[in-house]
Amino acid sequence: MKSCEQRLPLGRTGTCKGSVQVTRFARPAARPRGSQSWRNGLWLNYSLPPPVASAPAHTARQLVSCRATSQVAADSSQKDDIDLGKLLTGEGCIDWFNQWYPVAFVRDLDKSRPHRFVLLDIPLVIWWDPNAAAWRVLEDVCPHRLVPLSEGRINESGLLECGYHGWAFNSQGRCEVVPQQGKSDSPRACATAYPAAERQGLLFVLPRPLPPALQPSGAANSGQLAEALAEAAAAESRIPLVPELEEPGGKWVSQDVFRDLPMDWSTLMENVLDPAHVPFTHHISMSNRNTVGAYDLKLTSPLSERGFTGSWKTGPRAGRLGPQSTIFTSPAFMRNRLDARGFSALTVVYAVPMRPGKCRLINRNVIRFDSPVPRLLFGLLPAWWSHVSAHVLLEDDQIFLHLGEEETARRRAGGLSHSQVCYMPSQADTYVVAFNRWIQKYGGGGPFGGTDAGYAEALGARLSRTQLLDRYSQHTESCATCQRGLKQIAAARAVAGAVQLASGAAALFCAAVGAAAAAAASGGASGAAAAVPAAAVAAAAAPGGAAAAVGSALAALAVAVAGPYDPTGAGQMVRAVAWAVAAAAAALAGGRLEGLRRLFYEGVYPPPRNTKS
Repeated sequence: MKSCEQRLPLGRTGTCKGSVQVTRFARPAARPRGSQSWRNGLWLNYSLPPPVASAPAHTARQLVSCRATSQVAADSSQKDDIDLGKLLTGEGCIDWFNQWYPVAFVRDLDKSRPHRFVLLDIPLVIWWDPNAAAWRVLEDVCPHRLVPLSEGRINESGLLECGYHGWAFNSQGRCEVVPQQGKSDSPRACATAYPAAERQGLLFVLPRPLPPALQPSGAANSGQLAEALAEAAAAESRIPLVPELEEPGGKWVSQDVFRDLPMDWSTLMENVLDPAHVPFTHHISMSNRNTVGAYDLKLTSPLSERGFTGSWKTGPRAGRLGPQSTIFTSPAFMRNRLDARGFSALTVVYAVPMRPGKCRLINRNVIRFDSPVPRLLFGLLPAWWSHVSAHVLLEDDQIFLHLGEEETARRRAGGLSHSQVCYMPSQADTYVVAFNRWIQKYGGGGPFGGTDAGYAEALGARLSRTQLLDRYSQHTESCATCQRGLKQIAAARAVAGAVQLASGAAALFCAAVGAAAAAAASGGASGAAAAVPAAAVAAAAAPGGAAAAVGSALAALAVAVAGPYDPTGAGQMVRAVAWAVAAAAAALAGGRLEGLRRLFYEGVYPPPRNTKS
């Protein structure tokens, strides 16, 4: 009986694809014996299951063996059109580990420290190599004691240094420093390096280790090295990009944001391929549920391994903005294009699979204006403000998508297809239906396998509302742009606090002087108390070195704060009111800055759609 293996995280048991039984195997370090081949990221086994072979911890991966049975779903008329034979052999399925995925906007990365990211359940460390002046990616595992390299630092030599024992690695993963014994040339001392490329302001990673000829332990001749470099260049040509950003003239303006979402990559992709939810989910924040037009969506290309294209004739806002086109490029890239009067707009989404139930949203809202004025205004906004404002839209649907994903996984754990658990009779669901058919027909059920009982368990526990709205851990903590914004806000708050304190003190001083002068004028106090500013001026005029200088400074300060002496005290009282207003304004500014600071940490509930008509 045929079997196939797919890379999956630890702890996966049960069934996949409804009628497929699951057994775990560890991927061997080398090709196992028997009639087997590695294709599309799968071990194809036509005899015995691959033996469990020992492998270095930094190269081992978890796999499952899926065996077909004769059981079929109860309602075959509702099943997705899947060729199980092709699924088992890997024919027609993409290799999820041979695709380029964006992991970060480079301007949001901090060059002074390493960054951790999980891609397809592979822990990665992203770091800036000052020697190569480029971003590099290694597996986030030190081969010595298997601790995360991301907890280390970039040392003075430009090497990635492990924080545990100081082993240091170059961008190819070669261990250059072992403080306890010197340099180690053993291949076992190497960290696993992955191809990385910077394109259009994004850092893309290919989650497949560097070819042997490009690895530090590779013993390749010049021909093999040239061939490996050519293959690497060809691989980079497959990076999914936005052609409009390559157009000369710079008329396209892009507002970019990322966020680590508590939902599967497929849930995110379904959501952004679904225009019908926008007026209701994003009512007030970006749309209006009272303006709903026709959702006459249709596919304009056949479903294929590369994805599909579609068009929406009516378009958003009940047709006010014109038609919209959509492209889904496998495995995780989507773009909508809208050409309206006076501007064109693209909504670009990369749904980056991290692990079951978690993905990174890479979002680009790209706009071209015919007039240069809007482009100028966009350029004046701080980058962190576009990040903060984008959170509101993301949180409009984040809570119910997280909960709905859990319910969908629970229902599909028994072997039902997406079309069997979700009733989608409307033309508005055209893209969602096509996407789920693509996952099953060409995506092998997704990078983490089918939605069996083990998958539902791998999603983890349900998160609380507070956790779902945690902006800091999902974005700010990993965003250098927002970290700079927080520092700027902290500095502004410090200035506002100082102004509030100084203005309050000045108001009290002016009020005291004014009250004393008024009392003196009415004969209720001695003239000495009323003549503080005048006495200070007289003291400043007297000779006396340092004391005279101090007196002069105090006199100048008193006059600057309280103004020229007014025997009636009225002038000082007016100054007191002015300083009090300044103190109140500073306090108000400080409060607003505190509110702005909180926007980097937590979202707001309930969403706007539930609070406004």
